[in-house]
Amino acid sequence: MARHEKALLRVSQWLDLSRTERQEFVDTAQRISSRQEAAFSQYDEEYLEHLKQDVFTHEEVLSYLEEAGIGEDVVQDFSSGEIPFDEVYQSWNEIRYSVNEILDLTMLLKLVHSCSENPETLSQGIDSRYKFQKLVYLVNQELADQNRMDRDTAPYDHGKLEKTGFRYTYRMRSSGPFAKTLEEDKRRLYASNLIDEEVMAKVETPEINEENCRYRITLGRSGEVVMDRFASRLESLETEVLSDWEDAIDHVVLQFGHMTVEELHEYIMDLDPVKEAEDRDLLLRGRRVKYDSEPWITISTGGEIGHV
Repeated sequence: MARHEKALLRVSQWLDLSRTERQEFVDTAQRISSRQEAAFSQYDEEYLEHLKQDVFTHEEVLSYLEEAGIGEDVVQDFSSGEIPFDEVYQSWNEIRYSVNEILDLTMLLKLVHSCSENPETLSQGIDSRYKFQKLVYLVNQELADQNRMDRDTAPYDHGKLEKTGFRYTYRMRSSGPFAKTLEEDKRRLYASNLIDEEVMAKVETPEINEENCRYRITLGRSGEVVMDRFASRLESLETEVLSDWEDAIDHVVLQFGHMTVEELHEYIMDLDPVKEAEDRDLLLRGRRVKYDSEPWITISTGGEIGHV
């Protein structure tokens, strides 16, 4: 992910937009920015000036903000190019998660951490967005395949993930199993420095969001702090449900983390549910949770955790 998009994500979070609205805002701003002839190689003052003068003052952005119910004073700041950049993303250092979300996001950090610690992977972190998506799928599939005494609550068909496993629902795409909400959460983790992404090679993978070059996913500065605090606790969990989840992550990383993208792709596409699926077919439904009434937790770039 380009650092340009990171700046836009931070603006959308500062505006306190919903998840769907955040993505719409980013897409709108990127579409406007792409029409400009100037190219920006890094996240710098020149790019911030471009956003302020050419993107945030654009009528499409202003109209979107008004439709999203953003206050008139903030819309006026956008219109006049007076957005408080220091407040928004130069000094901005906090992101909010619900209590339910924090489980999934911590386990995503655990997955990246485990790949970094596994000598078989021969690289830091996860060496492509493709592998990131598919490793999470394989963790959930392993948990879904476990025999449990209690059945799923009809008619929800949680795929035996009601009590454990990531909440991401996977559907069949051209690259195999793909979860849109996992991609959205990855962007949030990136925006808050919990993970980092860097271009690894100008080589595409089968993944639908990695068509032009390959990205390496590693722990960001905040993610390293969080894992320093919690990794050892995850390894000694006494709660059966979370322990099974943590064990599934370790097993999947050990079994598949060392595979090349090509090897993993061949394995994934040969799985029976994948071979039999057509485009957009449901492959695996994650556990269903609602966040609207959840208490919220904040995580700062220093790894400090607070409550809202």
